[in-house]
Amino acid sequence: MSAEADALESLSDVYTHRVRDDLERVEAEIVRTEARLRALRADHVLLSRIWENLGDPTEATSAVAAAPRGRSSESEPGTSGTTRRPPARSSSAGTGRRAPAAKRGSVRDAVLTYLRASEQPVSVNDIFAALPAKVQASGKVVVRNTVEALVAKGTVVRAREGKSVRYTLVPTSTEADV
Repeated sequence: MSAEADALESLSDVYTHRVRDDLERVEAEIVRTEARLRALRADHVLLSRIWENLGDPTEATSAVAAAPRGRSSESEPGTSGTTRRPPARSSSAGTGRRAPAAKRGSVRDAVLTYLRASEQPVSVNDIFAALPAKVQASGKVVVRNTVEALVAKGTVVRAREGKSVRYTLVPTSTEADV
């Protein structure tokens, strides 16, 4: 019977070591993945800000090339860059980039309006639930990205409460006076 007990103990030790090694490996992987995720989020915020400020570089290039004829790239079918866009952006039927920019602006305005009215920190779910149906149609991810873009610009402050994240509008000097 002692041979069976020794075999069980050694088998238990083997599994204990394997599980501990796997846990260490997984924890190291989580740390690397979280670092990569933070870097990707920072890149996303930066690229979003560039996109909002500069617009699509292919449109600017096409507009310069089309300038002698007096036409913009928005009215030309088949210009470069239009096939790479997601369907939501290309569905504006001849208006080019203006419709999505207006949609982004309306989401941003609606989020800012809600944050101005709220007196305490709110979650993205709270913000999304309070928005009009027209803005909700853009999706919760768009609202979250909009709020995160406002955080990146310093307009909104993010506070972590356990696993949840809450947002508060940073009062500006004009808002504090009103």
